[in-house]
Amino acid sequence: MMKPWRRQILLATTCGAILMAVLSLYLQPSFLVNMANQVWGCF
Repeated sequence: MMKPWRRQILLATTCGAILMAVLSLYLQPSFLVNMANQVWGCF
């Protein structure tokens, strides 16, 4: 079993990596346009 502080560090690192991956998508204009079109298509 992992020590609690190691588990916290691993969880924080994983969450940080996922957050950075999602935020990096917003730097691509084509992604933003595609996402806006999909949201607009719901109405």
